[in-house]
Amino acid sequence: MKPEVAGEDIFASHARYFRVNRVDLVYLKFILEAYEGLAVLSTVEREGAIVRIGYPHFSGGDLDDLLHALAKEITMTEVPQPANCTGLLPAIPCGKGAGHAG
Repeated sequence: MKPEVAGEDIFASHARYFRVNRVDLVYLKFILEAYEGLAVLSTVEREGAIVRIGYPHFSGGDLDDLLHALAKEITMTEVPQPANCTGLLPAIPCGKGAGHAG
């Protein structure tokens, strides 16, 4: 049986989308990978430099803290789920995680 917090599956996955300057993509990926298991970054739209950050429910608060700190160093703008998002990773559905401010 999966652990739950207040009736919510703590292993549920969420995704948020950001427009990032292309020159900052490598830095952002490096920082996210340094926090092993926190989140996974993938490029959704190369032309517009839109990335998808997938994360488990239980790391949402830590990810928010990290993204707020990174916003002081790089330009990141949270955007709605792009229309071309196909949800190729079924374990991490497309769409912003509930309960996490952006």
